[in-house]
Amino acid sequence: MNAVAEKLGLQRVLELIAEQAVSDCTREKIRQAETLEGQDAILQQLNRINALQMLKERGELVPIRCFEDIREELQRCRVEGSYLFAENLLNMVIILQQCKELIGFYKKHRENLKPLAGLLESIDPLERESGLIRRITSEDGTIKDSASAELTRIRRQIQQTVTRLHREVDRVMDQARRENWLHEENPTIRDGRFVLPLRSESKRKIKGIIHGQSATGATSYVEPLIIVEINNTLKELEIAEQEEIERILKQVTGELRPQFNQIRINLDILIETDFLNACAGFSRQFHCSIPDITSEQQTLEFQNARHPLLALVKEVVPLNVSIPGGIHCVIITGPNAGGKTVAMKTIGLLSLMIRYGFPVPVEDGSRIPCFDKILMDIGDQQSIENNLSTFTSHVSNLKTILESATSRSLVLIDELGTGTDPLEGAALGRAVLESLVQRGTLTVVTTHHSGLKAYADQDPHVLNAAMEFDTDELQPTYRFRLGLPGSSYALEISKRIGLADTVVTRARDLMGAEQVKLEHLLLEIETLKSRIEKENRSVERNKQTLDKLIDEYEEKLAAVRAKHEAMDEKIAEELERLVNESRSKIEHAVKDIREKGASRETIIDAQKTLQSIRTAAQKRQPCKIPPKVAPEKCLSVGDAVRVAGTSGIGQIIELHVDKRRAAVDITGKTIWVSLDSLEPVQNFKEDYPAGKSVLIQAESLPSTRLDLRGKRFEEAREELERYLDRALLAGMKQVQIIHGKGSGALQKMTREVLKNTPGVRKFYFENFDQGGTGVTIVEM
Repeated sequence: MNAVAEKLGLQRVLELIAEQAVSDCTREKIRQAETLEGQDAILQQLNRINALQMLKERGELVPIRCFEDIREELQRCRVEGSYLFAENLLNMVIILQQCKELIGFYKKHRENLKPLAGLLESIDPLERESGLIRRITSEDGTIKDSASAELTRIRRQIQQTVTRLHREVDRVMDQARRENWLHEENPTIRDGRFVLPLRSESKRKIKGIIHGQSATGATSYVEPLIIVEINNTLKELEIAEQEEIERILKQVTGELRPQFNQIRINLDILIETDFLNACAGFSRQFHCSIPDITSEQQTLEFQNARHPLLALVKEVVPLNVSIPGGIHCVIITGPNAGGKTVAMKTIGLLSLMIRYGFPVPVEDGSRIPCFDKILMDIGDQQSIENNLSTFTSHVSNLKTILESATSRSLVLIDELGTGTDPLEGAALGRAVLESLVQRGTLTVVTTHHSGLKAYADQDPHVLNAAMEFDTDELQPTYRFRLGLPGSSYALEISKRIGLADTVVTRARDLMGAEQVKLEHLLLEIETLKSRIEKENRSVERNKQTLDKLIDEYEEKLAAVRAKHEAMDEKIAEELERLVNESRSKIEHAVKDIREKGASRETIIDAQKTLQSIRTAAQKRQPCKIPPKVAPEKCLSVGDAVRVAGTSGIGQIIELHVDKRRAAVDITGKTIWVSLDSLEPVQNFKEDYPAGKSVLIQAESLPSTRLDLRGKRFEEAREELERYLDRALLAGMKQVQIIHGKGSGALQKMTREVLKNTPGVRKFYFENFDQGGTGVTIVEM
């Protein structure tokens, strides 16, 4: 690992990923990871990680358990006559079993695991070979008795010999115990042979072979002659057992040797899958996503980026950075401990992680160039051994950067121009930046030099940036702001912590009028900007509250309308039934009267009774709630209207037919409402100035797909808003917006419109093989 990766904290990130792996060999692979060559390799790995992460989020876990690395054993046993040990075979069968399970998992989720198809379809679980190993090995890693007929016979003889040996040893032990020759109660084994622990003074009481004595000399270990022959037989059988086991292992290894290459492939795939799965676990833990990877343009954009090592220990303020194409240098200024270096390191670490093919903790809409190299000068590089001062080391790093940087590199320089005379340091820093800007290198630097702040205003390829500072509390907020330089707030902070006013005033005098004026201007800008942002946040909260209330009102209004309509239908049906029944009865009465010769006046009276029943029924019909404004109805700016369900009358002051929304002034307050919620008030028409009449027309059912590619920004926005309105009115549940990747402007606009469109339940990017971040799926 090079110095840049080490200083950015990549090793710790690798350890966090390694913690997610199940195998030691995978963990070692992660720790030894290297950058990937080319954008295609990076995207392939990111897509594979994303596929596994999506399955994890659905509770579908990759069936990988702990397995051992047997690559060295496979290499050793490629030579004829060599053989794998029993534990090697056991590890091999575990690997083959997991490969079989992994193939089953892939077949079950083939559609979701398309990015891994080229990897997993190379697995061959070798079931015949796996069965061969299982036939001769047991789960504890030993060779089964049934591995061969000869091994069965030998082990049976061993068991018989051991039984006979124990019987003879017990007999001799009983005699020695009676005679008090024993120093210990139980026999023991020396050099693989059963011996008796006798008192040293009694060692010649039993004829046999002495195999030594204890360290104190008090115990002698004697093998009685009566069991020497049995021990010899047992030893011979054990040798024969090992020879038979070795023969079996050689035979099995020989049968497996033609498949060593496939077994190695299977193991490599298992390690790679464990690696990808560990990355997916890291990605899920830190809420990572896959940004757009760009190769040509140097556009860099982070949406709510978080430094993973900081996020591990505390709540962090997300970093939002947008460096457009054509900008080659960003100069970050601001007070100490305000987050300048952390922001720069976050940019560097996340850019480096992408080069390794790792997901990064950013939100959708982020874009990161595929840098060919990342160069860096940060921290105190003073070296006593090499006789280098801080400044000398700083210049040495700058020399290396200037020799290595290309138009596709990322350069990070912390505190540019420090360690020497400020005037000379600023001049040197500017010269270095000019050289990097000329070659198109994307450079991010931090500094306190005012001269470098001024340089950003003189070169269109350079931008100032600052870390936001709360001027009321004199505390950093750690928010990144692009476009304006920041003040160091040295005098303000010094005064706040109690430095004498006379010293602070004298320091301000020594700064010079122009410098003081500049610092005051920066302070005023920062204060004004901070207040505006606070007000904007308050307005946004109020807007969200209002939108929520409008949505709730429209939902309740729709529910009331539906309830009344249902009641109307029920009452009408009931009345119709009653009329029909009454009519039938009266007609029967009239028939009876006619048949019985009633007078004409009596019949007329009966018909009047029928008509009176009908009239009464009609009077009981409920009053209907006024219908919503129909799409065909003409509305104009200046019309008097009532918002349905309220008593207040207002005037239309702004009308957007395409968006089906209008701004209505009610008692001096302006609210935005849906056209469907407006009821015209005709009697008040003359009190308002006439406006231009706009016809709201019904539209046909829209397509399920809208393609915005190739359209101008405003044209695309208007078409998208019209399309969403039509889709919502048509009751469509899901649509597809094709905006492409390009510069990202259409994509960003699309997401802003969707966030602000009532009725949109959620939206997300299409699968990578179906368009990825160039297509947004909308659910309504």
